[in-house]
Amino acid sequence: MKIKGVLFDFNGTMLFDSELQEDVWRKFLKNKINREISNEEIHKYIHGGNNKTVLSHFFNRDFSNEEAEKLGEEKESMYRDMCLKDEKMFKLVKGLPEFLDKLKEDGIPVTIATGAPLSNVKFYFEYLDLGKWFDINKVVYTDGSFKGKPEPDIFLKAAKNIDVDIEDCAVYEDAILGIEAAKRANAAKIIAVSSTLENNKLSSIDGISYVIKDFTEISIDNL
Repeated sequence: MKIKGVLFDFNGTMLFDSELQEDVWRKFLKNKINREISNEEIHKYIHGGNNKTVLSHFFNRDFSNEEAEKLGEEKESMYRDMCLKDEKMFKLVKGLPEFLDKLKEDGIPVTIATGAPLSNVKFYFEYLDLGKWFDINKVVYTDGSFKGKPEPDIFLKAAKNIDVDIEDCAVYEDAILGIEAAKRANAAKIIAVSSTLENNKLSSIDGISYVIKDFTEISIDNL
């Protein structure tokens, strides 16, 4: 079947910032809850999650949207400062600009479905020139109005934003939570990017069409 739309997770998929994200969360949570967090917790709760669900888990209580936004923004401010200090990391994944150019040339609609807040989305658009390919008004980001990954809501909303049925969309993801969300949404194809998890770990997950290390390993013909 011909794919009619493409949905991208952002962190760990379009931007390989997983180590930076982990570092920021470790420092932030150590200061707030006074304990170290494990690698298992990082993969289970942080990668692919949004600030509200992450905070609720580690603080062991429910957070209102307002509380999560305020505390989450404290962490995100630390993260953005670190991005600007790391020019080697803070760039789009290898092959992605060319892949996006080809999608645009072929008229295939795209958008981003991210657990990041609007403040980070605006930051990425400003510094990574995402407006060349994406309409910021169609990006789905965490705003407290829908359930986070692994629930399918974020991808269903993203598909609707580009006027394409989710069953005609390909999803690019790197995290277990996000892959599960894409599966629950019934996306046509799920392409896993091996940035936070090893290739063999991703290859063993049911429902994944391809595993790639970056966007030089896939072409629009694979869609």
